[in-house]
Amino acid sequence: MKIRIGTIEDIKGLAIVHYESWKTTYKGIFSEETITNRTYEKVLNNWRPRLQNKADKYECFLAETEEGEIVAFAECGVERTNKFQMEGELYTLYILESFQRKGIGTILFKKVIEHLLSHNFASVMAWVIKDNQSRNFYERHGGKVIGEQLIGDTGILEIAYAWKNLKDFI
Repeated sequence: MKIRIGTIEDIKGLAIVHYESWKTTYKGIFSEETITNRTYEKVLNNWRPRLQNKADKYECFLAETEEGEIVAFAECGVERTNKFQMEGELYTLYILESFQRKGIGTILFKKVIEHLLSHNFASVMAWVIKDNQSRNFYERHGGKVIGEQLIGDTGILEIAYAWKNLKDFI
């Protein structure tokens, strides 16, 4: 498995992982209509601006097989809500279902921590849907619950996890 920074040339592979893993992760959590309406084309169109016009301190790390197939990714950058006095945020961490529980998430999370530390961030947070079966990943890695919020009018609850001292993580 190779871990590297994602580039604009990777958007199709990243979009496939995002689209496919989102469907398997959130089936039974989001409505069938929401899952059906979230097409590959919509996901692909969201990737171009993220990698073409990278925000300050934003990064996307990906995992690919020896054959070059992208199987996972993680995105991070500056914390977006300013609600919790956290500096960094893990925006996304998605892994194709057949590659889950093989340590790839931990490797990508460590890359995120290293990136944030390189920008002198001391803390990071992540929003995780409460009913996400992978939520225990964040708890196993020392995340502490610091808040929660509803996603729009969906009735779906997100939990905010925090790591207040990144240097302790490495």
